[in-house]
Order: sequence, then structure tokens, then C-alpha cells
Amino acid sequence: MRLLTGVLSLAVAAAALAAPATRADAAFSDALCPEASQYVIAMGALAQSDPPQKIYDAAHATTNAYSTCAKRQLTDANVEPGVHYAQTRNAQFGIVEARALLALNRPAEAKAVLENSKRLAQEVFDWRRSGNGASDLGSRDNRPSFYHDSAKDILDAANAMLAKLNAPPAPAASASPAAAPHR
Repeated sequence: MRLLTGVLSLAVAAAALAAPATRADAAFSDALCPEASQYVIAMGALAQSDPPQKIYDAAHATTNAYSTCAKRQLTDANVEPGVHYAQTRNAQFGIVEARALLALNRPAEAKAVLENSKRLAQEVFDWRRSGNGASDLGSRDNRPSFYHDSAKDILDAANAMLAKLNAPPAPAASASPAAAPHR
């Protein structure tokens, strides 16, 4: 019996190894925003060592795709999860876009992108369901968006980057200490 179990185990293992492998690297497909799929794939192909302009171009195209998706989802009256998903993804890639703009020494544009990302994330973060179903007997469903926590993370990142952008420049360090007045 032991021999049979061992042989069967080996046969199963051999069959599993011989079977065609499932593609772990299968292409990303965004079910809620299919128009963004190709841009997310392009973002995933980037490396940190890529030039900032290349990263900016890819991030900007991705944010535009999610903006288009949000408009489509709104037209379809799919606020939750559709619009909020698209807004969250738009804001998320907006942070990457802003970082690339800063690397390109374009702080004014980076600030505008961060403000937009912050606005989108804030809308998702603040949203609450307002449905009142007949089975609820007058109770209100006041739960936040599915993307509430992600929106909070994006808000924190945008606020931190904006704080750095809005901070006064550090005073230049002088080579010699300032002379103290004598009394």
C-alpha cells in the first residue's frame, strides 16, 4: 500500500510538472477600467532608472485613462465602486506623475497634479453611502467607499509632498559664522 501511495504521489508530481505552466506573468487587465489596462502595463514595464520624462509620459497617459474611465462610470451612474475606483487609481498614478515632474524640475506642474490627486482622493475618502433600503426599516447605510483606506494613503502622500513643495527653502549655510556684535 505504501508503495502504491508513493508511486501515485510521484505520478501526480510528475504530471503537475509536465503540465503547461499557468502564466504568472499574464497581462494585466483592468475589469472596471479596461481603457487603462495598456497604460498600467506600460507603467509596470518601467524601471526606477528610466529617465523622468519617460516615467512622466507613462504616468500622465495612465491618469488620463483613469479620468476617462471615471467619466464613463459616472455616465453609467456607477459611483461606487466604478467612479471611486477610477478616481483612486487616477490619484495614485498622479503621485507618480508629480514625482516625475519634480525630477524634471517642474514644481508648479507637480503641485497642480498633487492638488488634483488630493481632491480626487478626498472625494473618495469623504464619500458615504446614503441608501435607505426598505428592508432597513429606516436605518441608513453610512459605510464609506470600498477605496476609503487607499484614498487615505494617497491623501497622506499628496499632503506630504505638498508640504515639502510649500516649505520655505532652507537657508544657505555660510562658510564662516556670523560675527557677533561686541558690547
